Amino acid sequence: MPAAAKHREHLIQTAAKLFRQRGYAATGLNDILRESGAPKGSLYHYFPGGKEELGVAAVRWAGERGRNTLAQMAAEATDTPTLLRAYAAQLAGWMSASDYRDGCPIATCLLETAPASSAMTVAGRTVFADWCAVLQQALQRDGLDEDAARRLAQLAVASLEGALLLARVAGSDQPIVETAEEVAALVRLRMAAV
Repeated sequence: MPAAAKHREHLIQTAAKLFRQRGYAATGLNDILRESGAPKGSLYHYFPGGKEELGVAAVRWAGERGRNTLAQMAAEATDTPTLLRAYAAQLAGWMSASDYRDGCPIATCLLETAPASSAMTVAGRTVFADWCAVLQQALQRDGLDEDAARRLAQLAVASLEGALLLARVAGSDQPIVETAEEVAALVRLRMAAV
């Protein structure tokens, strides 16, 4: 990766980290610059649209990482309930490792910016649709029809997003693990009815 691309990527990663820990509104550009060590001119060079453009890039970056992880786990899982429990275990480990300071950078940003920022809203909508699509594919592979798979995928994403918030507030991975177990049990019931 060329040096310029590395600098841009580092700004995006730093922004995503701070957004998931502090929130979008509470994270200033000076915070991002200080944490990243980048000069102010580089931020405006790579993101002439300022904080919103950087926020969109951070949401997309974090969303792509999440989608790639989920897709890889889906390819390795024997079925969707197994996938959900494995993904939840990874989320729980990540939250625990951060001492429950982290949250989902997408949800954190979107709760503060949607629908006021159309660019952030579109980026978030795309990320959540991508995550749902991975789960929908897995559910269809397990025999569910397209509509049932779409609905359960959306339920799983919404439930896990809520569980991340509960885990952060509780300082425990229990909400993530238990939510995944319940959603997985529901998926098993739906699979058995096929």
